[in-house]
Formats: sequence, structure tokens, C-alpha cells
Amino acid sequence: MDNISKAGQLFLRLGGYEAPSQFRACGQLLDAGAGLWRFDVAQNGLRDLLATLSEAVPQQAGGEIQALWQCGGEASVRPADALARVVSLEALHTWVDHEWIKGDLGSYLFSLLQPIVDLQSGGRLFAYEALCRVRAGDGSVIGAVDAFDVARRARRLEAMDVAAQLAAIEAKIRLMPQGMPLFINAMPNSLVQADYARHPLFAALRAHGVPAQEIVIEIVESERFEDVEMLATACDALRAQGVRIALDDMGSGYNGLSLLGALRPDFIKIDRDLVHGAHNSRMRSVMLEAIISLAQRLGCATVAEGLEEEQDVQLCCDLGVSYAQGYFFAAPDERPVAQERLPAVAAAKMVSPVPQVRLGDFLVPGAVMSVHEPVHAAQRRFRSDAALEFIVVLDDERPVGYLDRRFLRCTGKGNVGRYAKALEHILGATANAHSLLRRLFENGGRSQPWVVIDDVGRYMGTLALLGALDHLTKAGVPSSVHPLTNLPTGPVLRSLIDHRLAGEEWLHLIYLDLDHFKAFNDRYGFVRGDAMIYLLAEILRKTAAALPGVELGHIGGDDFLMVAPASVREVEEALEWLIVRFHELAVYLYDQDDFQRGYFSTESGGRYPVATLSVAVITGSEVRVTESVSASARAAYLKRLGKDRQGSVIVVEGRPLRMVPRAANEGRPAWYARLERALRGFPALGGSPAVDAWFADHPEFELVFRVDREGMQRGVNWINPAMRSFIKRGGAGVYRGDRPYFTMLKPECGAYLSSVYLSRATEDFCLTFCCPVWGADGGLEELWLGDISLKSLVG
Repeated sequence: MDNISKAGQLFLRLGGYEAPSQFRACGQLLDAGAGLWRFDVAQNGLRDLLATLSEAVPQQAGGEIQALWQCGGEASVRPADALARVVSLEALHTWVDHEWIKGDLGSYLFSLLQPIVDLQSGGRLFAYEALCRVRAGDGSVIGAVDAFDVARRARRLEAMDVAAQLAAIEAKIRLMPQGMPLFINAMPNSLVQADYARHPLFAALRAHGVPAQEIVIEIVESERFEDVEMLATACDALRAQGVRIALDDMGSGYNGLSLLGALRPDFIKIDRDLVHGAHNSRMRSVMLEAIISLAQRLGCATVAEGLEEEQDVQLCCDLGVSYAQGYFFAAPDERPVAQERLPAVAAAKMVSPVPQVRLGDFLVPGAVMSVHEPVHAAQRRFRSDAALEFIVVLDDERPVGYLDRRFLRCTGKGNVGRYAKALEHILGATANAHSLLRRLFENGGRSQPWVVIDDVGRYMGTLALLGALDHLTKAGVPSSVHPLTNLPTGPVLRSLIDHRLAGEEWLHLIYLDLDHFKAFNDRYGFVRGDAMIYLLAEILRKTAAALPGVELGHIGGDDFLMVAPASVREVEEALEWLIVRFHELAVYLYDQDDFQRGYFSTESGGRYPVATLSVAVITGSEVRVTESVSASARAAYLKRLGKDRQGSVIVVEGRPLRMVPRAANEGRPAWYARLERALRGFPALGGSPAVDAWFADHPEFELVFRVDREGMQRGVNWINPAMRSFIKRGGAGVYRGDRPYFTMLKPECGAYLSSVYLSRATEDFCLTFCCPVWGADGGLEELWLGDISLKSLVG
């Protein structure tokens, strides 16, 4: 390959690929059966010819078409030598365009050093990361991503990886203080093939007397690697040499949780795309908290990458991130930045323990009426008191509904009980502070009364929201909540259970477990895995809202808890409703074929049923539990009784277990038809007032748009007024013909609801509802589409 400027001949073997027209214009077909071509190359013509041929063939073909370059001045090449010189067209083209990749890579590579600081000690310098760069023959500097892409195309990826590691060691020896750790990137494919006893990296460490304990090997998680067990074995061998392991780019790559569980790294490096702007993004901050919580439970230190803004630095510090790097501290440089040039980091904000709160301190009597009083009496009370917002309707001292000022427009007759609206916010007198503040945050506003009842369900009063909020926000709340579901977890949850069990009331503890969740997560990835956990949490909230005195917790992973007073008689019926509702909605978390079959398969060959729950109800009828540890052990025993059954199971202490059948695959629930009727009745020509009124009647829709038969969006998005600060009004002219709601529709197909996805606009789990409009000839005229959040669908 040193004579590329001379005249010669280029031979290509296409194999199964068809020759493009450019081949016939400048080459000669030697063997049609083998797809063998010859190209005569003039002096200094090889580079241009390779560019022409590479552009003509499909992208994937460049790596499979065989190429042999023979300089015109060379003697006849022996067959064995010719075979040894055969490379791919892609590699040959890369060698010609980037001459540096052919030679001694060590003479071109060098390292920049970027500091890694200790967030929890005010920004003290902890280590450096070595970032590879290439100084090409013309003096230009090539970044790591482009350089490794060149090495991949030239089939020198492993050689490049080793050369980058040696350049990092050279920078450490020359520039870094003794004892300072150095993070070095390494690719999984090169790690699993290494003989560490003779590996150049460890030879260099021994030659210069650098302890292996000062080296941290970063596994580049953005490179696809299938054999996780082989990589885990390689990491064990690396640890035996004394180095530590970091998992790079957590949150952006291919393997995620499976790599994390198998490698057990010392450090988890959180990807820049997740960290950057997290202080201003609910979804990013939630995912960031999830990774930090997981790392803490696994005993891994966390490193936040790409920090640029002070608010993100403070957020990471407050959330408990161990270390950080990014341009906020210093850019990568050939000369490492010293401690005195690094900015200081403010101490993490500590949250003080929450004092107990008594709801009785914030109760007001409120306006009440009996269900038997006439309509005109309620209207008279609203007219006589302009400040009156609600009237709570009681039946024998128990709240059964409420009236608001819109009741003044009621023209009906009879008793107010016929017209009372259902109460959604009912609090037991023993509700804890965290549960109360969480519910206030989630439901917010003063659109409905917050009613407080005693332990037998009698009305005590309504909550003075401003007083309760002021007290709770001044006191602070525990930070031990699950970042995805915002339900109590960890110490707060254990305290909740122990506090309720220590009281005199008799409780039901209900433990819920998603069956085969790990297999689902491995099969579909963590986004759908998070969506499944989020879905169950939202259904639990809907269930608990109808049961007075019930509180929820997220034990961790796929386990949840309901704490219910034994006096609540509807618990088991509510659990059956919960499971049926979960069956009904979980279809949109699976691929359709898997759900229709009733099971999904993993790469290991296992088969797992879809969308099932195991529920254990501890009533205390057999064994009285008095604290959270024994309750957890009792729940584990009860769940084991039903785990060997196919389908969702409820195991109630002291009674035979019951199966809850999965929702039938045929047919659609009633809400499906309601969504279709609503979307087909969208007032596209009615102007803004009509559109806003439609969204007020159908708040589950976040936006509506339409697509023509060619897949192009017609007009801009119609946006729910409540979502206008999150969603852009654009969209006109965007091609959507490659989306599932377009490609999967057929003339016989009715309305379609997509699988769950993560919305970039709202950073929430969403689905798209699609209504096709078919012409008289059976052809598609247009599609009407509406985006719906998963939370709204549950509601």
C-alpha cells in the first residue's frame, strides 16, 4: 500500500452484490459467476477511483466486497501473497484517504487530560480521564470518535485501542502527579481477547513502575457487545491485575442494566445527554435519580459527565453523585489543569427530618348538606355566600360527594344526592406528612375539596390547603422517594409501615409484584421497563384514590405496597379491578405478536407469560405482624404460593388463592371507542374557541394533528392549552410515513393505538391514537392522530 500514487490495477470481487453502472463505465468484468472486476488505474488515480466506486455501492457492501491493489511496477504476485493482501473495499478506501492508519499508530496518537472532581468534598481534584486524539500527517487533529471510526473501517480497531491506552499511560507518566488515578477508555471486543499477563498496557505499567491500582478501565458502553458473560470474565481478570472498572456512558448505550449487573463496576459514568440540562427537565432528573439510587444500592461510585451549568452541578451534588467532569470545571487539555484552577462546589443541601403533622391542625368545618336536602336549598347557600367554593354532601355523617358553584346552573329537581360529584380526595386522619404532600403535589389546585375522615369513615372537616402546604414546605419532607413513581421507598416506607403497624388499628398489607419483570426488561429495554413500572404505579394511585385511608409505597424495582385499614371492605374487589386494568393497558408495552401469543421469548430461549401480577394480602388472621421486616417475610411466603401458577394471582392470608383471568385479546374496551368518537369529532374548522373547548372536554389528548395519504403532516399541531408550554406548535410538512401508525394501517383496519414511547416534547410516557379516513375506492385519504399520556390513559 505504499505505491498508491503509481499506476496499477484494482481487482474487486463483488460476491452476491450486483455491479452498479459506474463499474461498467470504468472497469472490465473478468468473471460474471464470481463477480470479479478489474480496473486499470492511471498514475495518482487510485484515490478518485475508490471514491467513485465506494459511493456507487450500498453502504453495507463496502465492508464485504473484496479488493486487491496491485501496483503496475510490481512483479507478478504469487497467489499466496495475493490472498494475504486482499482487504475489503471499505478498508482499502480508508487506507488511501487516511495514510496514518496504515503505520505505527503510536507516532500519531496523543492524549488530552480532563479532570474528574470529588463533588462531595467541595470539588477536590480526584482523577483525570485520558481522551484520545490523532495528529495526522498534515498536522490536523482528529477527535476520538472520528479516529476510531477510521480504525474500524480500516480493520485496525483493536490496534487503535491499544495504542490509545499506551498514549494515556505516557501522558500519566509525563504529566500527572504520582498516586493520581487515571481513567482510560477500552472497547469490550479488545478486552475479551486480551492476554493480560502479556498485554502492552500492563507491560508499560510495569516498565515505568506505575501501580495498577491507579488505573481505571472504562468500558465503552456505546459499543454493541453481545456476550456479556465473556466481558464479565475479562473484567474479573482485569481486577486480578489490580485495576478498577468503570462503565462508561450509562444511560445512552446498548446493554445498560444487563452490563451493570454482570460487570459490577467500581464506577458508573452517567452520560452527558442525561446530565446536561437535568435541572430543567423532569424526565432527565427522574432518570438521573434512578441511576444514582441503583448505583448506591450496588455499591458503585457515580461520575456525572458533561457538566457545563452550575445548576446541573448543584443538582448532581444534592442527589449524591460522587464525582463529576465537564467544561464547568475544565476542558480537556494537553497540560492537566491543577487544583487551584478548578472552581469550588457548594455543599449539598441537607434535608432535615420531618416532624409529624396532625391533620386536625389544618381542618376547617366546611359547608355540608345531607343527601336528602332539596336542590334549591343548596343553590340558595351558594347565592348567599359568594366566597363559598364547595358543599360536601353527607349520608349519615359519611361524605359521599360534593357540589361546586356550577351547581347554580342546575335545572333539575329533587334532592342534592342525585347531583353530587364523586369525591376524589379523601384523607384518613392518620395520613403521614409525606403521603399528604405527595398527593397535594400530584393533584394540586383547589378544584375539589380535600375531605378528612376518622377511622370509621365519618366526616371530620375539609383540609385548609394553604396552611397545610405552608407547614409542610417549611418543615421539609424526606427525600427517600422512588424517582420514577414518586412513591415512598427505603427508610421512609419502612417507617410508614412500622408507624401504622404500631397503632391500634388492624391493617391489611398488600404486596404487589410484576411477574418476570427482569426478563421483560432484558427483552424490551429499560424505557419500556420503566413504562411498565410507571403504568402499575398510576393504576395503584387510581385504585387507592377510591379507598379511604390507603397509602402506597414502592419497595424497589418491580415490587409495590398498599397499606389499607381492615375496615375498608372493598380491598379485594379493588385489587381485581387493578389487575384487570393492568391486563387491559399492558398490551401497549409488548410487541403485538407477543401479546397475541400470550408469551414472549428472550435470547436465552426462555418463554415468559405476558402482563401478570402476583399479589399477597396479609390480613393478620394467621400470623400477626408488628413491624416491616416480618411483614416482608410473610409477604414473600404468600407470593411463593402463587408464583408457580400461570396468570395473575391474588393470595389472601387464610384463604385459597384466586386467579384473575387476563383480559381477552379480542375486542376493545369501552374507553377505546370513546377516544375514537372524540378524535373523529375534532372541530378542525371551528377555530380556536371550538378547539379549546374540545380539549377541555377531552383533556387526555395532549395534541392533535393529521397526515395525508403520502405520510406528510397537513397543518400545524393543535395543542391542548394545558400543554402549550411543553409542546411546539410546528409540525406542518413533517414526513411521518415511516411511523407505526402509518405503516401498519390497512383498509380493513379501524382506529389504532401505538405502543408506549417516551415523548421528546413532554418527556413523559405517551401513546398515539390514530383514526384513518378511507375513501370510496378503499384507499387511504388521511389520518387523524392524537397523542395521549400514559397517565391520562390510566385515568
